[in-house]
Amino acid sequence: MKQTVRTSRTAGYLEKIFRALNFDSFQGELEEPVITIQDTPSAYGHVSVNKIWAANQEHRYELNIGAATLRRPIEETVATMLHEMTHLYNL
Repeated sequence: MKQTVRTSRTAGYLEKIFRALNFDSFQGELEEPVITIQDTPSAYGHVSVNKIWAANQEHRYELNIGAATLRRPIEETVATMLHEMTHLYNL
């Protein structure tokens, strides 16, 4: 992943990672969540158990990647994303 300090660029990369993993590991079955980047105490990420994001008639889950997680190697960030996606799959 290209080095960046821009939140929008980082979020864009995380969305691309989500789409690639969704295609490769879940045959594209997962609804795309809203991906957030914020502190997650004692965890690398989390997924909401309800669709907490709403705009018009559209509702989405939240998949958060902990901000501190982004300092880890990209492979570990991808592993966190895949872990959280597995939670989504099981919802």
